[in-house]
Amino acid sequence: MIGERAVGGRDVGAATWRRWGSVGLLILGLAACGDPRDNPVWSLGGEPGLLFTIKQYYELNAFEQNVYLCPNPLLEGVTHSRVTETEPGRLEVEIGYYYRDAFRNGGDCDQSHPGRCGGVRACQGFAERSFVVVKDKDQLKVVEMSGPKRGFVR
Repeated sequence: MIGERAVGGRDVGAATWRRWGSVGLLILGLAACGDPRDNPVWSLGGEPGLLFTIKQYYELNAFEQNVYLCPNPLLEGVTHSRVTETEPGRLEVEIGYYYRDAFRNGGDCDQSHPGRCGGVRACQGFAERSFVVVKDKDQLKVVEMSGPKRGFVR
């Protein structure tokens, strides 16, 4: 073929097309996921996208136990929830959840660094929080969250 080279018996042009084809399929797959507000997995109390909104806010603004032990918690699952609309456009949400730290998930606990293990194991567990969420048209926005927060709340 003109303009293509064979490397190690393989056609470089074909390998490049396969690689770009894989990237294209990945992009299409991610695009198919769509808006999380439309996915029933992210609804809470019948409110589409409410869990997604709370998860994002929690992961940007919360810490668990101690800011040094668990500064980057991930909300991994909800054990129970209660959603109450206290007034039109204002939701009060109480949730129980499982969390773990994004970076201290137990993978860095080994025999060569025994001091790390105590903090790593402590940075996962179950907790409860309450949130106040305001509805404006199709948008949901968390305006209050109980529990420990970072100094600057976004």
